[in-house]
Amino acid sequence: MMPLIRLLSLIFALFLIIPGAVVAGDAETDYQKARESYRRLLGSTKKQLYRENWERVIDRFLAVKETYPRNDLAPSGLYMAGKACRGLYGVSRIAPDARRAAGLFDAVADTYPASSLADDALVLAGEIYQETLKEPRQAYLRFARAADRFPEGDMAGKALKKKKELARYAPPAPAAPKQAGRLRGVRFWSNPGYTRVVLDLSQEANYSSNVLPAKPERGDPPKIFLDLHGIAPGEALPQAMSVDDGLLRRIRTGQPERGTVRVVLDLVSMNDYKVFPLQDPYRLVIDIGGEGQRQAQATHPEISYPPPSSDGIDRILDQSPRERPLKIKLPATQSHGGLRRIVVDAGHGGKDPGAVGPSGTYEKDVTLALAKELAKRLEKEFGCEVILTRDRDVFLPLEERTAIANKVDADLFISVHANANRNRKAYGVETFYLNFSKNDKAAAVAARENGTSLKQVGDLELILFDLMANAKINESSRLASEIQRALVNDLGKEYKEIRDLGVKQGPFYVLLGATMPSVLVEAAFISNKREEKRLTDRRFQQKTGSAIVRGIRNYATALKLIAAK
Repeated sequence: MMPLIRLLSLIFALFLIIPGAVVAGDAETDYQKARESYRRLLGSTKKQLYRENWERVIDRFLAVKETYPRNDLAPSGLYMAGKACRGLYGVSRIAPDARRAAGLFDAVADTYPASSLADDALVLAGEIYQETLKEPRQAYLRFARAADRFPEGDMAGKALKKKKELARYAPPAPAAPKQAGRLRGVRFWSNPGYTRVVLDLSQEANYSSNVLPAKPERGDPPKIFLDLHGIAPGEALPQAMSVDDGLLRRIRTGQPERGTVRVVLDLVSMNDYKVFPLQDPYRLVIDIGGEGQRQAQATHPEISYPPPSSDGIDRILDQSPRERPLKIKLPATQSHGGLRRIVVDAGHGGKDPGAVGPSGTYEKDVTLALAKELAKRLEKEFGCEVILTRDRDVFLPLEERTAIANKVDADLFISVHANANRNRKAYGVETFYLNFSKNDKAAAVAARENGTSLKQVGDLELILFDLMANAKINESSRLASEIQRALVNDLGKEYKEIRDLGVKQGPFYVLLGATMPSVLVEAAFISNKREEKRLTDRRFQQKTGSAIVRGIRNYATALKLIAAK
């Protein structure tokens, strides 16, 4: 009997020191149950229509990874959760589902780089960024990583082909080692149904963004997080800042590893979000849309960390023009909607003079004069509130201009500019609305107004695919057409050689993120000597303002926003 007892004791001891033998069996069982539930879901078109069925499958796969993180099946569970999440997007067509799928695939390569699924996951993440989210730079980074780190993997050929295809979106090759950039500050604005966050950076940075869904059982809210590579936190940057606007709870910053800053947005709710870069100075803009309940704090002006040295949106809104105090005047005829509030944006300003005419006229000066004239006539015509993004010669970053309009829940956003061309003989009137554009001339105008290069405009076009759903494209197109028609007809009666350059689509930063019909008016060419003189003429400014007002009236009447006269 003694040898048998000793044998049983030895077997029991082995189970104590090698628990993986037991865990592996449990992991296999849980993984197969998850796969079976996934197969049943794919076999039922009716079940696929309900989000909870997809979420249940995703949670089962994630449970394998979380319960058995060191088991060989952990990367498989994470990978299959990504596939199920991608399947959910195929039904929901909601961008956050696609982003979550890409994030899960990224996590396979990040957490289990030795797994045979790492390169497969990177390729799938790249496809999502390229085909679904229309973010070619992020797609390139995934394909390049798969091709470079897994040259012997079964996805190497496909990854290399995609890497070459998207080579023009590759980030610039690092030069000599230099000091890391800094996250200088974080700003945010709370608006009804959406919050805008701006990250101020000392230099351009590669970044990635992902979504972590809520985990009610743990009390964890949904989160958006961005990793900024080659960036260090600024000295005055707090690790956490409270927002509590009913949509965004707080913003946190940290360093998951050296050379990377992570910004986490703890959410209350979210329908969708967008991230896009702006240049000179470099910053990242995150727009979050949702259905959060607006709380008392939601009315606060721009919040900055550290506090800004220049004027913020709060100052723009709180300082009324000396000659025209801002007053809300809502006639009874508009009690069921109508034009309540219009934001007029005078292009450029402060350190940004815009284009300069042959006689030395600055675009920033004529746009301010035109904007003030337009604002006065809009108030008189519609009896509505009109807000100027600037009422004097101050610099206002592009992302703050539409944030002002969104903050006050404006009905229309009109940005006034003066055109320019290297050909001094070019002249005419044209009106733009936000859209991606294959027109080289429109792209050139956008590059000048944005302060970017033509290549950056090309990159921006792809960002716009995901922005257009909230940009009121159809309404903006109609508004632009009415304004252009009125400008050409009215100015043509008063002045010779008024050329109709038409309505164009263009990727303008100043229109990005606007949640109302928005247009950019190029009233005349400041680079043309004749039109430069007109732009500085008081009478021309009055006629231009009246024409734009008539175009807005025609637009509003057609949509029954106001009563026809």
